[in-house]
Amino acid sequence: MFGIGGFELFLILLFGFLLFGPDKLPAMAKTLGKAIGKFRNAQEEMNKVIKNEVYDPDSDEPFKNPLDVMEKAADAGKKAANGASKAVNSASKAVQATHSAPSKAASQQPRTVAKQESFSERKARYDRERAAKQAADAEKAEAAKQAALAAADAKSTEAATPAAAPASAAPAANQSASTEAKGE
Repeated sequence: MFGIGGFELFLILLFGFLLFGPDKLPAMAKTLGKAIGKFRNAQEEMNKVIKNEVYDPDSDEPFKNPLDVMEKAADAGKKAANGASKAVNSASKAVQATHSAPSKAASQQPRTVAKQESFSERKARYDRERAAKQAADAEKAEAAKQAALAAADAKSTEAATPAAAPASAAPAANQSASTEAKGE
């Protein structure tokens, strides 16, 4: 019981007598027994709930013979690979049929093999493209700002020009009146 030997049980009872006295020790043992019983009942009830609610008996089937499951997956993979290889073969035959008679100009040009970009090269290219786009956007924004300033300057000069025109028209009217008076 709990891995406790006879001598250890004797020591526990001795300390129990010393702490609680001979009067309360049977009551304490009774309380301890009830607590252990409640704990066991709760444990059994929890096991039942887990077995009934959580545990699915059908879930054991894949684990009963895992080799069968692996063989099924391998067969499905082989079928997919065979289908893919057939598609690749038919596509390559179609490409060869269309390119069976290349033109003279095409045969004279050297064929370039497309080199795959490494991750760092692709990242550098994306960074360059992003920087170029940001520079173009900044250039457009600057051009729009300059256009807005030019439009504002044009409006201010238009506003200043009509105000200057009546002022210059008044001296012209005075001059024409003075010339008329002299001419009479």
